Amino acid sequence: MNRQHNYRNLKWLWLSILLMLLDIGSKYWVKTHFLFGEVLALLPGINCYYINNSGLSFGLFGNVNLHYRWIFIWIIILIIITLIIMLCRLIEYSNYYRVSYSMIIGGALGNLFDRILHGTVVDFIDIYIKSWHWPTFNVADIEICIGITLLIMKNYYDFLKSI
Repeated sequence: MNRQHNYRNLKWLWLSILLMLLDIGSKYWVKTHFLFGEVLALLPGINCYYINNSGLSFGLFGNVNLHYRWIFIWIIILIIITLIIMLCRLIEYSNYYRVSYSMIIGGALGNLFDRILHGTVVDFIDIYIKSWHWPTFNVADIEICIGITLLIMKNYYDFLKSI
């Protein structure tokens, strides 16, 4: 089986590294300027609320033991490697795919960095309406969500075009 690879797409990893550094920098800023649990109102409906998340997205599996946390780390590493391979296999697709994969990889690397170094991920963006709060998240989570949303939108658009 002869699969083509476009290693020129690896140049898009610069975007992943840039987004990872943006995430790491934002977490570092929060850790050096806020006390753990401190809340600062930024805008109506948006707080900066410094917490640590030992689980996966939105705190899922936050109470698992250290053994399972390392399993999560290895799964995340495998996902990142898979996304890099998928990025290499993009031959004639638009930049939507390249940007999407790069955003997801960058966000995953940012959270992976935290998880390996500290065992938890720093979350600090708190969105709320009255007394209802969305689970606290960080810049890496935004990058991953935007990357996935771009992929879904592009695939939906391509699907509609093919009908």
